[in-house]
Amino acid sequence: MNGVKIMRATGSGLLAAAVLALLPAPAQAASGDFSWSTSGVGALDGVLSSPQSGRCYSLSGNNPPFYSSNNTDRTVRSYQSSGCRSEAQSTIGPGEFGHVFKYVKFD
Repeated sequence: MNGVKIMRATGSGLLAAAVLALLPAPAQAASGDFSWSTSGVGALDGVLSSPQSGRCYSLSGNNPPFYSSNNTDRTVRSYQSSGCRSEAQSTIGPGEFGHVFKYVKFD
């Protein structure tokens, strides 16, 4: 009988683990800062500190593309349309510099 009880407990534990594995993972924040400028290197128009992965951010400024510095641990993709729904126009890896458009989303 003890063997049956152990098997049931193990079986239900495996079932619970399988169900948890199917649940979507919560969005995590990137570590670090993402900054941008509308007027070039050395200027600063805005900073996102620890931006949330998967969220579309609208950058302030009127003249995209912007010069940006991705000092986070995530890749950032930039878009020309709100909601980051269009095809990505640029991709900047962690620790890289580049140009981005008005909307950005972190992997």
